[in-house]
Amino acid sequence: MYTYQAISKKSNASAACLDLYQQLHQANTEIILFFCSSLFDLEIVAQQMQKLFADKTCLGCTTAGEFASNGYETQTIVAVGFDVNYFSFSYSFVDDIQNFSIINAQKVMQYLHADIKRKAVAPISTQSFIVSLVDGLSSAEEEFLINFDSATQNFPHFGGSAGDDQGLNQTYIYYDGKFQTTSAVIIMFNTSLKFSVFSTHHVIDSVQKLIVTDADPQTRQVFEINGEPAAEVYAKTLGLSVEELEPEVFSIHPLAVKVRGDYYIRSIQRVNKDFNSLSFYCAVDIGIVLNEVNLSDINAPLRNVLEHKQNALGEPAAVLGFDCFLRRLEVIEKNLEEDTLKLQKDFNLVGFNAYGEHLNGIHLNQTFTGVYISKELQND
Repeated sequence: MYTYQAISKKSNASAACLDLYQQLHQANTEIILFFCSSLFDLEIVAQQMQKLFADKTCLGCTTAGEFASNGYETQTIVAVGFDVNYFSFSYSFVDDIQNFSIINAQKVMQYLHADIKRKAVAPISTQSFIVSLVDGLSSAEEEFLINFDSATQNFPHFGGSAGDDQGLNQTYIYYDGKFQTTSAVIIMFNTSLKFSVFSTHHVIDSVQKLIVTDADPQTRQVFEINGEPAAEVYAKTLGLSVEELEPEVFSIHPLAVKVRGDYYIRSIQRVNKDFNSLSFYCAVDIGIVLNEVNLSDINAPLRNVLEHKQNALGEPAAVLGFDCFLRRLEVIEKNLEEDTLKLQKDFNLVGFNAYGEHLNGIHLNQTFTGVYISKELQND
């Protein structure tokens, strides 16, 4: 056994936590990551997780959906533990990501590195990766990730932004028995197993270019595109009315920036009908060029990446991943659940649907980003 996974579909918070405990309390792990629907009574979840798993470290966040090898779920709690024979870990909590400086980042990394050095199960420099869980509605992910990346010492780093079941009200990070906002938790794993951090998307090419002519970077709100109300321009390019703009439309017709030949989606969060403006999940600013893009089959790029990892690293123990919730909406909209479920089963995918994904200091949208963990030891 390399990882231990559990999922609870109980609708009652206490029952759900007890269900997780019954599945995981005998697991040979010291850390449990859990991903929890925001529709639970979070105060009860926090209390019960701390009480039931008093002998383990529990870290987690709220979600916009969960998934494991049995497919996409909603209103559940998914948890994964890591076998102490193959993993050691260190973690740090950031209580205010909006004021997280480069100096703060250096202090966090110094602590993580020193702490994991005491209990490493494999060479630290080559056999370690970092996971970040961040408040997904803080509008501070970009600066936080850039500052943190400056101190990561080239350790591969990926992560996900917490969700709230598409409520767009408040997202939470779980640490030390509490769900907290405007915060983050950073976990450094050291493992004797082969692994590879990766990210993939399914953008093919640009259809047309749209220029942001008025925006507020602080709130990620775009007021004008090409000198006209942003929502009206976006709707017109799709042959729709502003009233028809919903998350399902955003998932299938994303906008992306192109940087050094690569596309990075800037997912639309909502239409602000009072101003006919668009709010985004990622950074936007006046003057950037947004590309309306074509998409390929959503599952093909991810399957190709995972098959490549399998050929190089061996059979998967698990793939811990953060999958943008808009990808999930696209899967449902295009009736691709069966194909997606097979992919999730084939590679033992586990994680949550995020409001944004992180890769080596970059805040991403509409990607699947994670770590492929092999069953094979690095020195085999």
